[in-house]
Amino acid sequence: MPDFSVAVDRANIVVSKPGAGFSVTYRRTGRVLVALDPMRNDPNPEQQIFLVRAWNAAFAKARSLGWLS
Repeated sequence: MPDFSVAVDRANIVVSKPGAGFSVTYRRTGRVLVALDPMRNDPNPEQQIFLVRAWNAAFAKARSLGWLS
């Protein structure tokens, strides 16, 4: 996903969309990823699409790191 930035920091995966100001952090808790403060207000359609794509990117990264096996 070239329009996303995916960074790993210890037990966290941060997915952001440069230029749009969207980001979400997923924390590794055992073999589960938990979103931290994922846009608490009602997200607009663009933010909803970002959250779905961010989850997919974070999940793929966590699997490649062996976090979910």
